[in-house]
Amino acid sequence: MKRIVLDPGHGGSDPGALGPTGLREKDVTLAVAKYLQQELQPLGSIYMTRDKDEYKSLRERVDLANNLKADYFISIHCNATTNRAAKGTETLIYAFGKEAEKLARKVQTRLVKVLGTQDRGVKVRPGLYVLAHTAMPAILVETAFISNPEEERLLADPAQQQSIARAIVEGIADHLGMHLRPVQTKEADEEVERAKVIYEGKALEAFIKDGKTYVEVKKLCEMLGLKVMWNSSTKTVEVKR
Repeated sequence: MKRIVLDPGHGGSDPGALGPTGLREKDVTLAVAKYLQQELQPLGSIYMTRDKDEYKSLRERVDLANNLKADYFISIHCNATTNRAAKGTETLIYAFGKEAEKLARKVQTRLVKVLGTQDRGVKVRPGLYVLAHTAMPAILVETAFISNPEEERLLADPAQQQSIARAIVEGIADHLGMHLRPVQTKEADEEVERAKVIYEGKALEAFIKDGKTYVEVKKLCEMLGLKVMWNSSTKTVEVKR
C-alpha cells in the first residue's frame, strides 16, 4: 500500500487563476482533489495538503509530504494565460529520466483520453517549488486552461471534475501495475429504466426513475444550442442563448 499526498493548488487568500466567468482555480482543484481522495483509497493511505478553502504555503505542503515519507506527491492545478485560445492538458515534473516522468506519462495519457483535450505533453519545470523540494516522485497536473471559455466550462462541471480525478487514479494505477474496479454509479446500483431524448434527429441518453425522465443538463443544452455555465461558489447552473 502506498502513501500518496494530494495537493489542491492555491486556496484561501490565494484564488489562483480566474476563468472568464469568474471560476476560481482554488475551487476546481479542491473539488478534483476530494474526488481523487475517494478514488485513491484502494491504493493506500491518502493525505491532503488542504481539505478546505484555506491558505497553505508551498513550504507547508512540501513539508507535509516529506515528513510523512510519502511515496508520491500529486499537485492539482488549472492552466491559464492571457491568450484565451490556449487549451489542453499537460503534466509537469522536475526532470526527465526518473520515476516521476514515468508516472506523469501514465497520468497524462489517461487525462487526454478521458477529457478529449489537446495533449500538451509532459514538461520539465525545475523552478516549481513543490517539484524541486519534495523527496518523493512528484507531478503537477495542469488539468486544462481555466482561461479558455470552453475548458472553463469543462472544469466547472462536477461530472468532468470527477472524470479528471478518475483519469489521474487510472494513471497512477497503470504506473503501479494495479487493476482498478470499475466505478459503480448511482444509477447502476438502483433499478432504472433506460430512455432516449430525441431532438431534430439527435438522440441523448436518459433514464427514468420514479416516473421522471433524467438527462445531463450540459448535454441537453448543447443539443438545443444553448450555453451552460457552472458557478462552483453558488452551486448554480446558468443557461444562456
